[in-house]
Amino acid sequence: MSSFKIFFVADIHNSDLVFRKFLSIPKHHDVDVMILSGDLTGKAIIPIIDLREGCYQYTFKGKTRIIKEQELDEVKNELRNCGVYPYVCSREEVEELKKDPEKVNRLFSKLIIENIHKWTLMIEEHIDRDKQVITMPGNDDIFDIDPVLKRSERDLYPLGRMVELPHGYGMISFEYVNPTPWNTPREADENKLWKMLEDVANLVDRDWSKIICCFHPPPYNTIIDVAPKLDKNLRPVYHLGEIEKVNVGSRSVRKFLETYKPLIGLHGHIHESPGYDRVEKTIVFNPGSEYSSGILKGLILEIDKNGLRNWYRIG
Repeated sequence: MSSFKIFFVADIHNSDLVFRKFLSIPKHHDVDVMILSGDLTGKAIIPIIDLREGCYQYTFKGKTRIIKEQELDEVKNELRNCGVYPYVCSREEVEELKKDPEKVNRLFSKLIIENIHKWTLMIEEHIDRDKQVITMPGNDDIFDIDPVLKRSERDLYPLGRMVELPHGYGMISFEYVNPTPWNTPREADENKLWKMLEDVANLVDRDWSKIICCFHPPPYNTIIDVAPKLDKNLRPVYHLGEIEKVNVGSRSVRKFLETYKPLIGLHGHIHESPGYDRVEKTIVFNPGSEYSSGILKGLILEIDKNGLRNWYRIG
């Protein structure tokens, strides 16, 4: 093998449709390493209320529908494809959940863990053993999913170690991001991020030209870290009829790339900024995300002993 190919995708946020497309990549593209990078999990539960007598009601994207029992499985699949968790329950249970945020959190965790477990089993079943598969959490993902990924027989979990890749390359991974307006589970201020990243750097045992960094946050002030500017109510800010844009990536990640100069940076987090850029010698990528539309947006990178030979987008 004179070169190897990586398929990289990020931020699929529980979309079953996008995940199934990820599983099918080896049928359509000759890849050796498949990386499914955070955020893996969804952001909302959609109650489907059992109205009795074979009828159900749910509200999604501001529209309320009443469906028959024979439509239930189809609707659940449609919701999963959009990245949310359908939950069939009684009207009484919905009222109980509204009164008890902690009960909602426990239910949310249960649904998340169940789906991540299902996905790990699907990876084990559907992706051939000659393909290396890596699955990493992101800032939106609760810590309860880490043990599920670690238990997989496919050695999916990359955090806290250096993953060996073909031709003597290694990959280090990092899931935390700089602070967001949403107070997600895995974020920290830039000073703490830098200390955490220094620990990650200590995992490296070879020349940095042989290192790929799979870091969820993109480096600050690049093409791949641009997002809409938000006001105090988290609504986009407009100027002369257009949404204002700001750089929201991590300054610590940028400093890391400038300091150590790895070969490649693989990033996600900012759905609206697919593309590539350079930080010193490092070429950095963000595939972007349109998970709610069921679109798989990924990158294929071909690497040989001399470095990055070629790359192209999927989706």
